Amino acid sequence: MSGPEVVRVQQRLQELGFFSGTPRGNFGEKTEAAVRAFQEANGLAVDGVVGPETWRALFGQGEEQAQPSHDFGLLPPWLIEALKDLGKGVEEVPGPQHHPDIVEAFRHTSLGAQPDETPWCSAILCAWMERAGIRSSRSAAAASWRTWGREVDNGQLGCVVVMSRTGGNHVALYLDEDDAGVYCLGGNQGNRVSIRHFSWDPITNFRWPS
Repeated sequence: MSGPEVVRVQQRLQELGFFSGTPRGNFGEKTEAAVRAFQEANGLAVDGVVGPETWRALFGQGEEQAQPSHDFGLLPPWLIEALKDLGKGVEEVPGPQHHPDIVEAFRHTSLGAQPDETPWCSAILCAWMERAGIRSSRSAAAASWRTWGREVDNGQLGCVVVMSRTGGNHVALYLDEDDAGVYCLGGNQGNRVSIRHFSWDPITNFRWPS
């Protein structure tokens, strides 16, 4: 999902007018969208995966596909859990009722079950990690992720992004980036699990499981 092969794919897609970002070597949301657009335009199976047929369409019939350092189709298990909740449409319930998945997410923190009006970006991230078999920060505080795992220098697909905000902090998962900022999948973004774009300025940490 990252490395020189991805840079090469991004550069080729950029040459062909399908990729508008900066080739940084991370196979994120924007890169997958560009691959899908290229596949559709060239009559290929639209799956967002750079397999042998897509590789040959990009670079020519005479060139064999290099063995990637990562499987483009392999996602970190905690990101898969997050995508499940995105697909389910997990969001706060107006009124006295509460979304059971958000209430349950707090059971992975020291607070125990909480109503869904309680800031829950960290709680849902704890749930995604624990469901994937990885020890989380086990805290409802977004700032707790600044010391969790290990620091990485650049964003990687699925890494934890910690950022500051007015009155506190926020935490989410990295998907992709552009010159203006980072696309993140997280909870309590517009009161739901959603994908949002955040500028570079408030980002303080990129973290990865130890």
